[in-house]
Amino acid sequence: MKRSQVNEKLRCLAQQEKEAIRPDERHRAMTAALAQNAYKAAAPRRNKMRFPAFVLRQVRYTGKPIWIWQILLFLLIVSAFERTGDRGSLTDPYFLMFLYRRIPVLLCGAGILSAWSCVPFFDRAVRWKMAEVEAAGCQPSRLKAARLLIAGSSALIMELAVAAAAGTLWQVNLEALAAWLFLPFLLAWNCMLFLLDRTKGRFTPWCSAGLAAGFAVFALVWRYVSREAGSPGDFLAFADGGWFLCGAALLLWAFQIWKQGRKEMERWSYV
Repeated sequence: MKRSQVNEKLRCLAQQEKEAIRPDERHRAMTAALAQNAYKAAAPRRNKMRFPAFVLRQVRYTGKPIWIWQILLFLLIVSAFERTGDRGSLTDPYFLMFLYRRIPVLLCGAGILSAWSCVPFFDRAVRWKMAEVEAAGCQPSRLKAARLLIAGSSALIMELAVAAAAGTLWQVNLEALAAWLFLPFLLAWNCMLFLLDRTKGRFTPWCSAGLAAGFAVFALVWRYVSREAGSPGDFLAFADGGWFLCGAALLLWAFQIWKQGRKEMERWSYV
């Protein structure tokens, strides 16, 4: 085949690929019609529904799927805790050393998993290409605030349930829970808030990858740090200052919430 024929064939293939990825006009027309209908349907109650009532309304669409998903993840975490706790007795020093090396990793993974349980539901409308219809039905800032409130409260309840399970099965005290469970949970939420507006349409894969990388780094570092333990009594050697770090992470979380609220005010201000 001559060079000119090859170039012509490549040009035809490129044109076909361009036609294949061109947005479908029927899909755009259907999306515009759905957005218009949603806007008209929401017009009578627009700016009349108070925020608590709006949150209760969103529970029907957002809360139930999140709660079912979190219950399944909680059962998975508790089953992993029980399988680890059945391997020995808390009076056995060798088993205590095993727990010393494994409990921080398990608690860190449980804290990150509790926070991650909300991630797949934040950009669900973008994945299903219904963001325009959703934005026409209600104000995006109110919808984001309602979802953060519903998802955050349910994730916090899940975290407290995980802490109760760890304290019951392993007799872990509050200092260890603060360092190995609550701190990773708060850091994961800070990561999620940081990526929420910076990865539109790709929030779930980017956030999942970031949290998984953070857990992998901690597990790798702890694998070498835990080898320095001289006895089972060193279980809380690295848990000192856990509540202080949790307070710092909580302040960072509050700062990010305030920053997002200020950004929304500037975005919707026409003065």
